[in-house]
Amino acid sequence: MTGLPPIFDGIEAVCFDAFGTLVEITNRQQTFVPLFRALPSEKRRELKHRLMREDRPFTDWPRALVVEMDSYALAYALLEVLERSIIEGQSIALRPGMAENWTRLRSKGLRLALCSNLASDYVAAMRRQLPDTPDVEVLSCKVGGRADLMAARGQESSILHVAPTAVFHVVMKERSDT
Repeated sequence: MTGLPPIFDGIEAVCFDAFGTLVEITNRQQTFVPLFRALPSEKRRELKHRLMREDRPFTDWPRALVVEMDSYALAYALLEVLERSIIEGQSIALRPGMAENWTRLRSKGLRLALCSNLASDYVAAMRRQLPDTPDVEVLSCKVGGRADLMAARGQESSILHVAPTAVFHVVMKERSDT
């Protein structure tokens, strides 16, 4: 590839781990804490397991978890989640220099992919920050499981119709994204 470092020789696609490498939340609010606090302990464990694995808005979680709650307490918890979600969503920003990197890679003919562990409430806010639409997205809330590096490698390379070794991964150290 002309104009790219030798490390990109043989690379046909670049996959970004979205949060922490491509975009970042600049005003963290611990969005789902009010919902966790409002739930009984066994439902907290279930929500923790399912939150980033299922495509549903935060308002659907009490019903999905089959939780009987005082309607006032539930409304208050969901209102607090909404407020925090709006603040965090508005604070999602493209990291410095990433627009230029994305555009340069795209101009060199590389396909671009995105993988991330995130709750579905973050998808639209993240997408709004991208310079253009990625060729592939492997998002935990859309694929039904954690988008860890090993699982994502197989999925995105298969969707992109390239060998896993032809995908360059840009990641931060392991942690849950959002």
